[in-house]
Amino acid sequence: MEKHYEITEKQLVFLEGFLLRKYPTISEETRIELVDHLILDFEATTENGNLSQYLSNELEFIKKFVFNGVSALKISYRKETWKQFFRFFIDFKLIPYSLLVVIVFYFFAEILNDKWLWFSLVISQSIVMSASLLFGMINKKKLKKLEEVKLLGSEIWLPFLMVQLPLSFDFQHYITSNNYLFIVYTLFTINYGVAAFIVLRKHRKIILEKYKHLLD
Repeated sequence: MEKHYEITEKQLVFLEGFLLRKYPTISEETRIELVDHLILDFEATTENGNLSQYLSNELEFIKKFVFNGVSALKISYRKETWKQFFRFFIDFKLIPYSLLVVIVFYFFAEILNDKWLWFSLVISQSIVMSASLLFGMINKKKLKKLEEVKLLGSEIWLPFLMVQLPLSFDFQHYITSNNYLFIVYTLFTINYGVAAFIVLRKHRKIILEKYKHLLD
């Protein structure tokens, strides 16, 4: 059986250093997966053991691999947020919270005019948004450039847009004119914001634990 080339320790150090210099912000999982793939492919295809030439030929593949890794991370955060969102309607421990949101905003819809009704939603969403920014985001200088950290709060902006866009285009009165539509819209906006906050806090803890060696 033909013996494949085996990468040397020096070449492995060079490979990891190359990826660290060129893509310093990719997640550890993406980096490990990429290194493993490149090692296997290099050992299987190289004829002269020239790692520098191999990497030069694979630059486009590496770029796509990193981009796909970032996209997968963003999709992962989004899926987890949606999963947490639906738990508010199927988890018996969380259903009372959703009912409380419905009751409170139904009461507001009965006693407030359209302007103040929308303002109540703005205030509620602002509280959730502020909590996410203050207690969920990672502001450690050594970690801020990591893709895991940069994408961490991406889902908290959807509820913000759902409150701000109607104001920007002046169609919030169409939502507040129907109490039931307003309650459904509010329930989605607030619950999704809280779901994003929960996922944010969870991954904040995971990331700080994973990279605590960089903070020591």
